[in-house]
Amino acid sequence: MGAEKVYTLRWGIVATGWISSMFVGDLLKDPVARNVKDVKHVVAAVASRSKDKAGLFVKEQWEKAGLKTGQDEVKLYGDYHELYADPEIDAVYIGTPHSNHYQDVFAALSAGKNVLCEKSLTVNGKQAQALADLAREKGCFFMEAVWTRFQPLSYKVQEVIKSGVIGEVRAVQAELSRNLDEATRNPSHRMVNPDLAGGALLDLGPYPWTWLALTLLPGEGALEAPIAPLKVSSSIIKGETGVDYSTVAAIQFPQPDGRIVHGTLTTGLDAQVTHKRCVVVQGTLGYLEIEEPAPRPHTFSYYAWDTPLDYAPRGSHPGPPSKTEKFDFSNLPGGMFGFAWEADEVARCIRDGKKGSDRMPIRETVLMMNTFDEIRRQNDFAYPEAIESLNIKSA
Repeated sequence: MGAEKVYTLRWGIVATGWISSMFVGDLLKDPVARNVKDVKHVVAAVASRSKDKAGLFVKEQWEKAGLKTGQDEVKLYGDYHELYADPEIDAVYIGTPHSNHYQDVFAALSAGKNVLCEKSLTVNGKQAQALADLAREKGCFFMEAVWTRFQPLSYKVQEVIKSGVIGEVRAVQAELSRNLDEATRNPSHRMVNPDLAGGALLDLGPYPWTWLALTLLPGEGALEAPIAPLKVSSSIIKGETGVDYSTVAAIQFPQPDGRIVHGTLTTGLDAQVTHKRCVVVQGTLGYLEIEEPAPRPHTFSYYAWDTPLDYAPRGSHPGPPSKTEKFDFSNLPGGMFGFAWEADEVARCIRDGKKGSDRMPIRETVLMMNTFDEIRRQNDFAYPEAIESLNIKSA
């Protein structure tokens, strides 16, 4: 029997900032180094605000990767719409600021392109739903680029929780906070600029949300079936530009057995989360801790006792755990940064004719954006109408 044919996905890259450079850097890595033998990736085209800028980006990426061939085969575009019209591109990666995502994704989907778009997918829930509807209408694959979901560590965390070693999950706390003085002291910085949808919630918040989703959402059901709105109680501290510098939200997650479990999301631009843990999953027999950074953790540990009473004895401190284990995923294969696994998911989905990912379903993205909308509503926090609107700007 012959070897299985390797599927090649031809990518068009939209925007040439840091996040795009990390994504492309991983696309240029040999997938065999991460034990992926069924799909591979080709950077077929790059679009930036000028053709020269696109060319410089490609040159830098090839030099960084140490590649001697293939650079001259990449098409260069100084206009995003020209890339969307290229028939030799299978999927578009959009790495523009999230204030522009709605416009950029709408244009790509309208041109019939499969799309992987960076987080936050949009500024609000109505935009996310509109894009999901458009993708369905056009028959295109569509996914938010939440690379955290595809890290081997993330799968292992879920495996440990499912094993029951820490018992029934009763609460989860997740945080991504950074002390970004260089941003908060500069009103025009993209992280605090309301015209660019700045603030902690949309920029950093998707990562703690991801850990709440991976541990507390059922993760099953039709990809297109909406998830009922979640109850939220939240608090925001705004900075001088009017965006959130600090956000805390207690979110109620209904469980399949009828229980309600609290997930607490914390994110900020004005404080550094402890390095020892960014996520805590509390069970009836113990707990699990994930060390930061939340976007791409390297290690996590669990601590478990034999019975609930051993874990939480009345009137005294518990003895040492009967089971504990630490998992280390620090060494990423092939020198990759960590984005390649989400690219592999996109390639497999498109190869198999799927329009969405079971691992990162668009309905969970819509749920996140609707939840973030409610957090903002509770705290009288709105962005300029120009970026909250469903109106499409003319090209």
